[in-house]
Amino acid sequence: MKATDLQTRLAHLAPGETLLLPATEVEEAFHAFTTSEERRDAAVALAVLYRCTLTVCGPGGSQILFTRYDELA
Repeated sequence: MKATDLQTRLAHLAPGETLLLPATEVEEAFHAFTTSEERRDAAVALAVLYRCTLTVCGPGGSQILFTRYDELA
């Protein structure tokens, strides 16, 4: 997955909708960063940009769950 693909998928999430991806797929989207921590930080920044929360879940942190915030009141 490329970062632009992830960006597109996050942009199209409806409020309250979720997107569950393998952590390795999300990390490979940010392959330009050298460490796993930098790649995850980039994913968090992208999530915030698209009004999503990011939760690392699954056995050993093997999955990442993006959840779009509800509409702003």
